[in-house]
Amino acid sequence: MKEKIVIIGGGVAGLTAGIYAQKAGFESAIYEKNPVLGGQCAGWKRKGFYIDNCITWLTNGAPKFPVYKMWKEVGFLGDENGNEIPCRQHDAFWTSELDGQSYTFWADLERAEKEMLLLSPQDKKEIKAFFKAVRMCEHLRVPYEAPLDMMNLFQLAKIGISMIPVGLAMMKYRTKDLSDLAARFKHPLLKKAFTDYLPKEYLASILMNAYGSISNGGGDVPDGGSLKTAQRMEAIYKKLGGKCFASSPVKEILLEDSPNKKGKKRATGILLENGEKVFADYIIPSCDPHYLFENILDKKYMPPRLKFAYDNPDAHRKGSTFHVAYECDGPANEIGRRTFFDCRPFELAGVTVSRINMKNYNKDPVNAPAGKALIEVKVLEKEEQFLYWQKLRQEDKAAYDAAKQKAAADILERLEERVPSLRGKMKYLDAWTPYTYTRYCNAYYGCFMSFITTKKSSNLFNISGKLKEIENVVLAGQWLSMPGGLPMAMTSGKFAVQRILRSQGKSIKIEP
Repeated sequence: MKEKIVIIGGGVAGLTAGIYAQKAGFESAIYEKNPVLGGQCAGWKRKGFYIDNCITWLTNGAPKFPVYKMWKEVGFLGDENGNEIPCRQHDAFWTSELDGQSYTFWADLERAEKEMLLLSPQDKKEIKAFFKAVRMCEHLRVPYEAPLDMMNLFQLAKIGISMIPVGLAMMKYRTKDLSDLAARFKHPLLKKAFTDYLPKEYLASILMNAYGSISNGGGDVPDGGSLKTAQRMEAIYKKLGGKCFASSPVKEILLEDSPNKKGKKRATGILLENGEKVFADYIIPSCDPHYLFENILDKKYMPPRLKFAYDNPDAHRKGSTFHVAYECDGPANEIGRRTFFDCRPFELAGVTVSRINMKNYNKDPVNAPAGKALIEVKVLEKEEQFLYWQKLRQEDKAAYDAAKQKAAADILERLEERVPSLRGKMKYLDAWTPYTYTRYCNAYYGCFMSFITTKKSSNLFNISGKLKEIENVVLAGQWLSMPGGLPMAMTSGKFAVQRILRSQGKSIKIEP
């Protein structure tokens, strides 16, 4: 009889864990609180337009990278029949504007460096240093064969040697955040540009790694976006024999004293909100860990490093975004992939906003009907803004909806001021807040990634997910390694299954 693994949460980590559990010979089942699986890897339709919530680019998402095999295997870049999914490689990261000037961070680093030097010859030294670091970060490779602490010496050496350039780049900027990086430049536009895409508290190396992940040709986006990706993952999982239970929130992990190890607990299964008990040999919680240890499992079982992070919020900041999407009657070619610009100040969630960005989803026909465009604006928000939206939604839903509509109208006015040719062509589609992520995904402070990696952050990389006091529960999810994101979520699902195999004394190599 096959041993059973129950997976709590049907996001990317949970689906990946399910796929590899089936491949490893287990019987598995996923229990998801929402009607559909995918977690934050989601998208939805509005008036014939498709709004994508998640995939911006896939790190190492091209055939030349070793992890491409895994991206394909779990459904990001392949389907249940083994077919490859067509992808788009962006020609630019983003564009920043200021006082009539603009600069684009092209995927072509030669072009990007040349244009930055033309823009600001006085910053030549810093420009050269920045692009040298980005080129070094192009060597970033996603470890996917096994968790680092379970790799053999040959595997560790192979990864270590391949990533020496990345390590050197990160060492050079290890004490610099994006505000420090921006301060090194003299040109006003460059000072602004380097704090546009990510919060200024982020370590500079995070931006460089992200840029290198696009410039190295691996920043692909699968056609169909996040919703289709989640559907492919679910189809692959089911084809392997996995079972999915949507609209099945978990209330509790059932524990008993371990019969094998004195002083330890053993999970026997889960209790669903509807009162049903599901028994299992192993549990993989892939839901938000803060929610897990506040609601499903006693917080005394939380891994110490995670607990330290939650208990020291000043050093472990959270970030999310306010989003608004518009339909456009036309292709809106005046708007590039993503452009940041100053605007007339307006109030949003108790904060004055004077700089926003606009993104045109016109490269994938899934986003908009022929001849039209989907325009999206994101405004970075911090913990205080999350609390604003949370309080408003919980106390007065009508006021919450009105605040979203007011913000959408204010932003639309600024878009039309920036792009007068589109005046009257754009209409409101949808808006969502940081609290939306909490309502639908139990996301801690509405985060769509893990903690912001700052100069004060502690070591939150490669957390094993094993619980010291419970012998058969292994965590999965992006929060096990900063800064989170899709690669961390995906690989953590596989790693959780490998840890179970290792606990049984079996080979951790999972064959197709």
